[in-house]
Amino acid sequence: MADLLYNLMHPLPNAVMTVIMAIIVVYWLLTLLFGIGLDDLDLGFDFDIDIDAPEVDIDADVDAVDPEHEVAPDKSPGIFMKFLSFVNVGHVPFMLVFSTFNLIIWLGTLITTRLLNITSWGLSSLLILIPIGIIGIFLTKYATKPMVKFFKEIGYQGEEAIDFLGRSGKMLSTIKDGKIGTAEFIIDNNPIKLSVKSLDGAEIKYGDYVVIMDETDDKKIYLVDKELSIRNY
Repeated sequence: MADLLYNLMHPLPNAVMTVIMAIIVVYWLLTLLFGIGLDDLDLGFDFDIDIDAPEVDIDADVDAVDPEHEVAPDKSPGIFMKFLSFVNVGHVPFMLVFSTFNLIIWLGTLITTRLLNITSWGLSSLLILIPIGIIGIFLTKYATKPMVKFFKEIGYQGEEAIDFLGRSGKMLSTIKDGKIGTAEFIIDNNPIKLSVKSLDGAEIKYGDYVVIMDETDDKKIYLVDKELSIRNY
């Protein structure tokens, strides 16, 4: 037993992955016993999400936007969304994919560190997680394939879509007539940027607060009107 515990915590990569797996196990225990999921835990992270269509693009660079600059819509999903799709997130719940990925990395780390003597590498030994992680991505894709079929049969439709109609936000560009601009909306403490057009073609300036009134037929652009609020005066 002592040898098992030692191997789980030595060398450093084993310790890191063992701790991560322990946290994941605790998460699933809480979920099974009390129905507590990630939505119930305030982890203190803020995400800047760009939405130009039904797809979501994570954008970590939050820069000031030039009021005169019109943001052209980007029709393709971001790299992060492509990665999530590659490992079957959307067809399989995120936490199942995430848990599978970490389980594969954990087992791979335990096996690799038994074959290689990296104890003397110190912090540099963590670099071994990079190639293991890359291999783990592909193994996760194939390991979750049976789950895709299962969740399809039970009618899983992916993560719950956000209903943006009626949401208030702030313009990040100036729009008029048929011009497309960008507005930011705070949803569950997360800033989300959407491509928007003026509902009736009237000018809406940078910094104005708006309300989503409708969306285009292709659901790629939201139609907004200036919010009747003291914030706009």
